[in-house]
Amino acid sequence: MAAHRLRTWNDYRAEIREYDGVLEYAKAVSASLVGHKTPSTNASYAEQIFVKALSHSVIARRLAPDPERKVEAELWDVPSISAIARCVIDAHDAFVYIAATGVAQEEREFRVLLWEAHDKTRRAKMLTAIGSISPEAKRICTEAEELVQTVVAHPVFAMLRKDLQKKTRAGDPPAFHMSQRELCEYANVNYDYYTAITVQLSNHVHTYPFSIKQLFNFRAGNLDSLRLMALPLQYVIPFLVRMTDGMRDLFPGKTPEPPSRTARSMELWRILSTQGVRSAA
Repeated sequence: MAAHRLRTWNDYRAEIREYDGVLEYAKAVSASLVGHKTPSTNASYAEQIFVKALSHSVIARRLAPDPERKVEAELWDVPSISAIARCVIDAHDAFVYIAATGVAQEEREFRVLLWEAHDKTRRAKMLTAIGSISPEAKRICTEAEELVQTVVAHPVFAMLRKDLQKKTRAGDPPAFHMSQRELCEYANVNYDYYTAITVQLSNHVHTYPFSIKQLFNFRAGNLDSLRLMALPLQYVIPFLVRMTDGMRDLFPGKTPEPPSRTARSMELWRILSTQGVRSAA
């Protein structure tokens, strides 16, 4: 259900039921994989990213207004639920990049190395900036330098754009070697849809004039505010669906089928995120 069609409290209840159905199924998929050995480093990281996304999705649900009762004085926190929704989308990007089922093994290996190097160099820079004298800090800085050299020596590195090669050699490797548009195309997500929802979520998260004015005009309990609170949950659903699909692809035959109603809902959200809202009826 699109937020502009949310006209009553009952519509909101239906929206929450849909979210809960997808979330409960994603949790069931995760639970079904407990104890199973992951087939690769990529799959191991993907499983951990999926659990992280599930945690964010659970918190987003807890921040949403109670669908069973209207509480006029209840705290409705748009910035926090928007920030959590943004975390789910970020997890999806990392999941798509690292799971990487449709690329050669050599590139899958490279993606993990580059992603790890980005993380390690950021941590090393932070520790250097605060002047840490901990032996652990020195170890992290050394590991960061070694990871960068490993990335540069990898055969896939030569295929990167020149600007990314330059940044990496300078000790500032990107998290992904793909642009956001390329990543969306690889994930079969409409780029305009992705951009629109991430910008909207960021508008609520960052402290700009828009978010400040909205805070003082916000009235918990009214329908306009309810629509606003429902949006981040709607934005979470398609990305949670896609990560759940990805986990099933990584572990074929080991996860349960979704209930029929949830399966229909998941398909609708896949279509929406692939085609974008402009194509929606």
